[in-house]
Amino acid sequence: VQNILMKRKDLFLALTCIIIGFAYRLIPGHPSNITPVAAMALIGGMYISRRTLAFVAPILALYLGDLVLNNTILRSFFPDHSGLVLWSDYMAFNILAMIATVIIGIILSKSNALSKILGGGITSSVAFFVITNMGAWLTTIIYPKTLTGLLACFTAGIPFFQNTLLSNFLFITLFVTTIEIVRKYVTKGDLASV
Repeated sequence: VQNILMKRKDLFLALTCIIIGFAYRLIPGHPSNITPVAAMALIGGMYISRRTLAFVAPILALYLGDLVLNNTILRSFFPDHSGLVLWSDYMAFNILAMIATVIIGIILSKSNALSKILGGGITSSVAFFVITNMGAWLTTIIYPKTLTGLLACFTAGIPFFQNTLLSNFLFITLFVTTIEIVRKYVTKGDLASV
């Protein structure tokens, strides 16, 4: 019975992450890179005991959001695609960044709340920045495949990094604080494995 309850809590948390991540990314007018997807990947690693769900939830939220955005608002960026844009090269690097972020969450899962927020916020932001900018450098023709081109790509990404860092601290603080408060003050025996 305990195992079944734990699986249901994991599934509820994973589905909540998918729905929030998917829906938030579709809100028009939010600043670039201000989304909860990376924060949810980190939270998944920290709090979802079923590791498969911890990885699948943020990746699914990211993919579904990209699927909608790439075929609506961002469609003009894919002139070579006919029909639905189901996949683009940049998506692989975003997914790799989400996988790295879940792993960071797993590593930090036994830490105190402050370490989860600070350590998770900084390391997940840096991981996302490095992986996605490396991907942009490798897959686009904008930057030459030289050290100078890589540095130019990283330099161009700095304004986005600032938003990623801000977003991660905002959403990680919100999620970690909420989960820790629930664990501490609401029926400990019932929610010990949220």
